[in-house]
Amino acid sequence: MKSTSKITIFVLFFVFTFGVTSAQFAKPEEAVKYRKSVMFLIVQHFKRMGAVVQGKATYDKDAFSVNADVVKMLATLPWDAMRVPGTDMGDTTQSSAVFDKPAQFNKAADSFETLTTMLAGTAKGGELNAIKAQFGKVAQNCKSCHANFRKK
Repeated sequence: MKSTSKITIFVLFFVFTFGVTSAQFAKPEEAVKYRKSVMFLIVQHFKRMGAVVQGKATYDKDAFSVNADVVKMLATLPWDAMRVPGTDMGDTTQSSAVFDKPAQFNKAADSFETLTTMLAGTAKGGELNAIKAQFGKVAQNCKSCHANFRKK
């Protein structure tokens, strides 16, 4: 339970410290740094859940649910930083397709938020087969978005 509290405190600190300023980036580089930080956190928590889904880690309903809740919350954060002009240049993997196909990008972002919300709800139920199915949908969304909006 102590690690759950630490994760929650860290995430809340991150959101309140950086989330308030997320829409106000002075330079594209700041938006890229913000986006990369959010994505790093998403990946870390997603990997923890992935290890459980793949049978490489023991299933702990509470820990899985906490990770799913963290990803759900983080899933709302990176999009404004990705829409800042110039964030497809420099030290980034974001492609210009974000700007060339904004409707498609917005649909992918909305889908990610919806699917992570569904994963968090499914995780609370504790039924591992249902969790695996929903986790797979989120993972597929990630792959699709990367295929369309990430530099190759």
